[in-house]
Amino acid sequence: MPKKENNWDKVPVIFDIAYAATLLGISLDTMHKLCQKGKFPAFKVGKLWRVNKDDLMTYIDQRKVS
Repeated sequence: MPKKENNWDKVPVIFDIAYAATLLGISLDTMHKLCQKGKFPAFKVGKLWRVNKDDLMTYIDQRKVS
């Protein structure tokens, strides 16, 4: 499992869903299911899922409880 980054500035611009799952604190299996169902903003490069850093931040912001 990828190392969880403590500094948002060091998070790559594009990364795999394993890294995204680590950042969110969920399992890779759960992340994969979210991507397949279109409930998480990921995209495919060939057969591999990738995540854009800005899309992840938007995803997080949209789920904040006020």
